[in-house]
Amino acid sequence: MASLSEWGKKVQEWFIGAGLLIIALILFMNVILRYIFGSSIEWAEEFTRYGIVWITFIGASVCIYKGAHLGIDSLLSMLSEKGARYMSSIVLVICVIFSIIFVVLSLTITLKVAETGQVSSTIGVPIYIIYGVMPFSGILMTINYGAQFWNILRKKEKLL
Repeated sequence: MASLSEWGKKVQEWFIGAGLLIIALILFMNVILRYIFGSSIEWAEEFTRYGIVWITFIGASVCIYKGAHLGIDSLLSMLSEKGARYMSSIVLVICVIFSIIFVVLSLTITLKVAETGQVSSTIGVPIYIIYGVMPFSGILMTINYGAQFWNILRKKEKLL
């Protein structure tokens, strides 16, 4: 299980890195084409916009398991270790509940968009694929918050 989890984390990090590299290259090529040759890549702006959306949502999941989200730990530092563990557990349960609600609502929106049959204007990708990152990242966030909660219960995770 741990190796599968580590593999999943590496895939997410690789996706973000590769996505940023591809977007940077496309934008660089587009600038060169526009200012030197007077032409540009028609789909570059739309591809970049949707790519950044995907990177942002997947990045939110990565931030969870890296502990990179903002938090105020002054209350935790005033509590005993047992109290801090209890408070961290409460926070993580709330985060899991929020993530589940996010998955349900974003899946509902994605399915409604899929019924419309809309496609993006220049790259021709169905809009539901672009919206699909929301429930997908929500599932990843739920898994990561759940894993942190489980590890705090087992006393294998540092406190929030």
